[in-house]
This record gives sequence, C-alpha cells and structure tokens, in this order.
Amino acid sequence: MRMIPLITNPDARSLYDGSINFRHIVNPILDALIVSSADGSASSVYRKDIPIAQECMLAWWVKTIRSTYSWGKYEEVVEEELFETTKTPYPWQTVYHPEIDVTATDYFANVSIYPPNTSGDSLGYGLSNDTMMDTIFSFGEVFPSVITIENPEAKPFLKVRTSFVDRVMFRAFRNSPWLAPNNITQHMEKIANAVTNVVRSDTGGTESLKGQAFAPETYVKVKWAWLAFPLAMLVWCVVFLVATMVKTSRGGNENIGVWKTSAMPTLIYSLPQEYREDLTKNTSSETMSGREPKNVKIRLMPNEGWRVSGQIYTSQTLQRRADPRAPPGWV
Repeated sequence: MRMIPLITNPDARSLYDGSINFRHIVNPILDALIVSSADGSASSVYRKDIPIAQECMLAWWVKTIRSTYSWGKYEEVVEEELFETTKTPYPWQTVYHPEIDVTATDYFANVSIYPPNTSGDSLGYGLSNDTMMDTIFSFGEVFPSVITIENPEAKPFLKVRTSFVDRVMFRAFRNSPWLAPNNITQHMEKIANAVTNVVRSDTGGTESLKGQAFAPETYVKVKWAWLAFPLAMLVWCVVFLVATMVKTSRGGNENIGVWKTSAMPTLIYSLPQEYREDLTKNTSSETMSGREPKNVKIRLMPNEGWRVSGQIYTSQTLQRRADPRAPPGWV
C-alpha cells in the first residue's frame, strides 16, 4: 500500500494540478491517492494483480444543520453543505536553504466561506493561514506512507514520515483501514467527523449562541371515507335491534316464547318432575293464547322446602331427613 499526497512534502510541488477529481474544491486540507493491492495481501502483488487506487479529499466546509431536541434525545439533520470554491492563487511558497539543508515552507491562503445569501463584506466562516498550515502538517505525519514487506514469508510493516530523511519510522501492525477490501471512504468520513467534533467541542474557541429550540409535533389526519363502512354497520345493527324489539312487543308472535335472564329456569328444572310439568304447561298455554305471562315467584325455604307462588312443596331433601327410607324412584 502507498498513500501519496498530491502536494509534495517538503517542497510543496503540485501533482496532477493538485487534484484529479476534486479540482472545484479550493485549499483542501488533504488530497491524496491511496493505492493498495487488490485483496490487501502480499501474494496479490507477487501475482501482479491490478492494484486498487482511490483519491480521497479532506477540506473545510460549512454545514446547515436542523437540530431537534425532544424527550431527552438530540438529533441533527444536515440540510446543506458548502465548500470554498472561489479560486485563489497557489497558496504554497517554499525556500530551500542549502547551507543548513532546510526548506522553509509558508502557506498564505486564509479559508473564507460565505453562504450564498451573504456578501464578502459580511461575517463568514473560516480560519487563518497559520491554523490551516498546522492542520495540513498534522496529516503530513501519515501522508505519505507505505506498507511494504521484505519477502513473501516476512511480516509487513508500516513506514511513515517518508518525506523526511532523519525522522522515518517503521511500525508493525495487524490490520490497516487503508488496505483493500476495507471501506476507505468510510474511514475518511470517520476522520472528518472526528475533526469536526474536536472543533465544535473546543471550550476555549467556541461561542454558544441563543436560539429557538424546535421539537417535532404529531398531527393525525382522519379520512372519514374509510370510516363510512364501519359506521354504517353500527347504525344498521342498532336499527335492526330496535326493529326486533318493536316487532316482538306487539303480539301476534305465538310461536316465540318468553325468555328471561334470571335464575328462573334453573329453579324450575330443579323441581320434581310432576310439579315442573305443571309449571311449564301453564306457561306454554298462556303464551300460546296471547295473554301476558304471569309472574311466578319461587323461593327455597330453609325448613319448609320449595315455596312456589304461595304453595308449599317439600323438597326430597327434607323428606329424606324425616323418613330414613328412600322414596320411590330415588337412589
């Protein structure tokens, strides 16, 4: 694997005019080519498989964020992203001093980003050239770098600070996110988010602004057409119930018996057979004649047995207590 920045270090020469696919971005922090073996292994290199090359760019930008805070949960939605696209002169200038073998490097461009609805005279977003150069040099610790191997059986190692002569470092590693088939784009996004979070959370250089807090509200829209069928069914059921009550209360329905939601059927059918037939016979004849059914009161007395509309009928249990012999038909 090899990571090549398109601005050389330390002489700050531009390769491919500074970018291949991102020439519309002005003053990027990093624009580099990352080339690795097809499957991230040394055997792929020895087989001379075509390597995978990707261009990655990192730049300052301004995001328009819609934030919401509701029930202790904070969310952000990015609505607009704005880069610096105004062309400026080449920002780098280097001077080599052979007597001390040192290259002096300067960066003269200030990053200034203005939203479309503002002018250059208004307050915009940006940072100074010194901060920009410090940020670029921090990535220079890794870009350029290589992952190399001595022979197919040896362990690979990472070589960083390759632009220096006396500061080159070699590090052993187990895995590298820059090697294929890892998602290099996702790794670059994580780096960008980490830098953004550092800038936003810096207590010494940030300023809190007061504003309105928004929270989502839920509105329910009822489509009454969908409720027409269940409401119609409910109305027709009520009409049918009322019509049935009116129809059966007018008489002329001799074939329909009288039903009561009470304990009367249980009390009647628990009586002896001869008395039960007499009650059911009288009730059926009164219903067939069209007369109103009479009220029948049945009560079980503790010492007198069954009392039906004033008539006393001694239950089999009381008879059994008076006479030790079993009555006929009883077991």
